[in-house]
Amino acid sequence: MEDMNKHPVHPYYQAILDIYAEKGRPSYNQLSPQQGREMLRTSLAAAPPQSNLPVLASVRNETLSSQGRDIPIRRYVPEGEPYGVCVYFHAGGWVIGDLDTADALCRRLAAAAGCELVSVDYRLAPEHPFPAPLDDAYDVLQWAAEKGEPLLVAGESAGGNLAAAATIRSREESGPEVVGQLLAYPVTDHDFTTLSYRQLGSRDLLLSEAEMRWFWDQYCPASVERNNPLVSPLRVEDAGGLPPALICVAGLDPLRDEGLAYAQHLAAAGVPVQTRCDPGVLHGYFSAAGSVPAAAEAVSQAALWMKQRLQSTIAID
Repeated sequence: MEDMNKHPVHPYYQAILDIYAEKGRPSYNQLSPQQGREMLRTSLAAAPPQSNLPVLASVRNETLSSQGRDIPIRRYVPEGEPYGVCVYFHAGGWVIGDLDTADALCRRLAAAAGCELVSVDYRLAPEHPFPAPLDDAYDVLQWAAEKGEPLLVAGESAGGNLAAAATIRSREESGPEVVGQLLAYPVTDHDFTTLSYRQLGSRDLLLSEAEMRWFWDQYCPASVERNNPLVSPLRVEDAGGLPPALICVAGLDPLRDEGLAYAQHLAAAGVPVQTRCDPGVLHGYFSAAGSVPAAAEAVSQAALWMKQRLQSTIAID
């Protein structure tokens, strides 16, 4: 594979990195979880508004009651008859992020894929460590399956971890049939010795090894076995029968190699897999679809793949 580390940082991201350095923006591992959440909200509020967002038939917040708790969700319904449903899990290291941080991407995917997209405001660590976020993710997946329509899962980063883990759990528990999993720069393992971690983990390119270690410690305290495939999907011994996947990774991301390794693990088990690795972009690059051509192309490919998975299922039915 081409050496992704030789590519310079895209100017869009270099400008962000320069501003962060100038302002002395702290890393998440230097903050409390509450301070980290507030910093993310402040950054989102200060960012320029997303451009060229699509028109949808409806966007509404609802609350799903499950197992004696309430799970906030946001439902994005495209114009026209949806091809199916996609349950989406936001990024944020299982500690930060919410429905608003993922809103623009969810709008883009729902419109371009022609499916209803259900974004999940799962419980966050450390107040709610594993398995609480996964329980919320799986409960919404089960709820969405009751609609009787073709069903996808999608997630970014820690949300990609939850999406992958939810499909493993669904297979193990004979749960909902998932026709595809879109995993954007997913967390798939707790191994910090990959080449991408060694080359990029100390460069502070929006995500560092120190931050990822901190996120892991919040989600998986000492009592949690990190080799559990529901925690580290790459550790699943038999990946056979898991849903077809599209896995997209950023060339300058410490998580790059574990995402590609999961794609190889699925493919070796006979699971249809497509991968995309974009040079010069950083972790979380789907959110830059309004500004960075590679991000826009990746989101477009993801939406087309989602639509094709749903349409192929409808054709088979």
